Amino acid sequence: MPVMVTAGERAAGRAFAAALLRAGGEVRVFLDAGHSDEENASACRAAGYKTARGTLDDEGHLELALQEVHTVVHAGGEPLDDPAGVLDDAAGILSAAIGAGCRRFVWASQLAVTDPGGNLYLEACAEVEELLASAPLETVVIRRALTYGPGDPLTAALAGGALARHADVAGTRHLPLYVQDLAAAVVAADRERQDARERHVILELAGPDAVTLADFARLLGARRGRRGPGLPAHVLDLLARGIGDVAPGTDGGTDSGVVGGVARGPTALATGVAAVLARA
Repeated sequence: MPVMVTAGERAAGRAFAAALLRAGGEVRVFLDAGHSDEENASACRAAGYKTARGTLDDEGHLELALQEVHTVVHAGGEPLDDPAGVLDDAAGILSAAIGAGCRRFVWASQLAVTDPGGNLYLEACAEVEELLASAPLETVVIRRALTYGPGDPLTAALAGGALARHADVAGTRHLPLYVQDLAAAVVAADRERQDARERHVILELAGPDAVTLADFARLLGARRGRRGPGLPAHVLDLLARGIGDVAPGTDGGTDSGVVGGVARGPTALATGVAAVLARA
């Protein structure tokens, strides 16, 4: 049965869809009309995806597009999104998935979701997780570290000098996760169709290399003294939560595996950054 990626116009959505297509089977994408056009839709069809385009609050259209789909992978809910929209979009897509008889829903949350601490974005992520935990279908939540990749808005903001306006978070250490490693986890979540021992699963995933935000931004191409646009308060709060908050015991090495209960993606930071710069 097919897999559908919703918000497929996003950088993460494109990575998810491409990884799923490489893994075999039918892949569909639903493009948010507010962030895409017919040219994007044509490109998706040319790439081999059965493509629909509409608004994410149109449950009727979504439900029709989701007919005969086994797994829904929702690519929305990124840090720079409006926190209210994160919950509304996920709730509408989940409702449509239930109405269409889909069997599984996969969504990428945040490692810091367990302690929102007044962060509106993390509070929205926590509410989405609660919705999924009570849903009458299988759900997989992938709580991920700061994620980067080609075309990702937060990656672009960091590369463009956004941290120059926020020196207070520049020294925070993170385990940046390359989007292709997140996509590989999505593929694995879909492939476990015949081996679902639990109805609601939470996975935790981070990158293999620890780095300060300032050094990460420099690797991405941020130039000293360049001041990009500022970041919203909820994004700054998220960035201020370093690896000490989400992955106790991490030593900053490059071995993949599990550290402090958090699985580590295999793509070294240097390799992932090089791929981003090559497509800049």
